[in-house]
Amino acid sequence: MKMNRKFYLVLFAGIMLLSYSCKKSETTVLQPDGSNGIIDADNPNIQYIGRFDRTDPGKAVFDWSGVYIRAAFDGTSCSLRLIDGNNLYNVTIDDESPVVLVTDTATVYSLASGLADTVHTVLIEKRTEAWIGKGEFRGFILDEGKNLAGQDPAPDRRIEFIGNSITCGYGVEGESASSPFEPETENATLSYAALTAKALNADYMMVAYSGRGVVRNYGDANQTSPDPMPSLYDRTCCADSTPVWDFSSWIPQVVVVNLGTNDFSTQPHPDKSVFQDAYIQLISRVQSNYPGVTVFCVCGPMIGEPCASYVEEVVDQCQGNGADAVYYIEAPTSLLTMPDRGSDWHPNIQGQQKTADIVVPIIRETMNW
Repeated sequence: MKMNRKFYLVLFAGIMLLSYSCKKSETTVLQPDGSNGIIDADNPNIQYIGRFDRTDPGKAVFDWSGVYIRAAFDGTSCSLRLIDGNNLYNVTIDDESPVVLVTDTATVYSLASGLADTVHTVLIEKRTEAWIGKGEFRGFILDEGKNLAGQDPAPDRRIEFIGNSITCGYGVEGESASSPFEPETENATLSYAALTAKALNADYMMVAYSGRGVVRNYGDANQTSPDPMPSLYDRTCCADSTPVWDFSSWIPQVVVVNLGTNDFSTQPHPDKSVFQDAYIQLISRVQSNYPGVTVFCVCGPMIGEPCASYVEEVVDQCQGNGADAVYYIEAPTSLLTMPDRGSDWHPNIQGQQKTADIVVPIIRETMNW
């Protein structure tokens, strides 16, 4: 990926390393005085999309895949106040190509400098998933005397995606099916979920975690697991049971569920009735959280039978019980050929795009988008 000459990323720690261990760093103490360009996390001109813990208004804590932050700033430079050390982000200034930010022990990262002295946009998107670690956004640093500017309203269309590694963009930038997983090759912004939302001009929220199923997680020796994906669904941050997410704070018109791959990819499979009952309960929770929402249940493209038939039967049962706004979408395993595979056989960019190409027209036609 080429870095545009107009801006650059500088990691103040001086090296670009990814640590798999938990790191602690001292917080840089920055006090806004109204003129020094320091912008706090509670500035009303910052748009947060995804699940953020705003218990402390001075910071926004997060860990779910694909959360993103939008802002517009006046001036020639912009730095990010962030405590992390584990995750990777896409940073986009104006309409340029995104640049990858790899976090370390720094607490301030330069995102852009030497820009024209006018209004610019900045988009920060989390590429990596919850188990990689939390991030703590503290705000921005701009040129002295500069401030954030107002920006266009967020799109009216909103989609929530509930899923697993496919939704997370696991290994999407991996070279081949035999490539091992590395955080550097995970990119939620290239998953079918993000591609679908962008094609439909919608904001999106991901509630997704690799290896989780409806009732059974990948590789479990038992038919059910104590902590499948539905057990995490209410969490603001995946790593913490509290605070519980406020579902009234961001209400989607569409929820896409793509679960079941991990339930059935290894033995022992869960009982059909146990799987279907839990899936129906999840749909019921979604409908309770968002009255009038339209739910699309996707199966694939990494799993076929019996999961596909089971999910389709769930949708039929919901429709038979009067839930008309529940639809089935199959992304068949035949969709992916070897050139479509990234790390550990997951869809690469091309494979994720093929999945989005199936999902997008169905949502567009159903929702009249």
